Amino acid sequence: MNRVLLVGGAWSLCLLSSLTRAAPGQTVSAVPSLELSRYIGTWHEIARFPNKVERKCVGSPVVLLAPGDKSDRFQIVTSCQTSDGIPDAKNADGKIDKSGGGKLKITYTRPFAKKYWVLAVGGAYDWALVGDPNHKSLWVLSRTSKVSSELLYEIEKRAAAQGFDMAKLVIN
Repeated sequence: MNRVLLVGGAWSLCLLSSLTRAAPGQTVSAVPSLELSRYIGTWHEIARFPNKVERKCVGSPVVLLAPGDKSDRFQIVTSCQTSDGIPDAKNADGKIDKSGGGKLKITYTRPFAKKYWVLAVGGAYDWALVGDPNHKSLWVLSRTSKVSSELLYEIEKRAAAQGFDMAKLVIN
């Protein structure tokens, strides 16, 4: 009898775990249209998957996007406070991928570019969900430094629907 409960409990944990992890082969979809002029500006990081670029950050990073030298290009500055009190800033160049929509290519070190996709954006461009097509990176961004728990929950549902593992999400 105990063995049946143990096996049943293990099976339940596996099922629960599969609901929060990326489904094998699940595709990620970028927004079909991104108005770069509305996307440009100041964004506050609300949540993210842990990543090497922000490992020293102790506060919520701020992401600044400025127009680039061409209509499909932009500049990025990501800054945050570190544990020793010294601000940490990273610069990057961005451009909209040739395939269009919310598919972006970001370059921190030339000639290497990373793919980041805008997966969802608020109707007033007041929040954005950004990730990569391999389910390894994810950010929840907002024009304000805080969002309601209801809005964050709705954004998390959108990410989970595209196969992102919400157990990895770190809320700032």
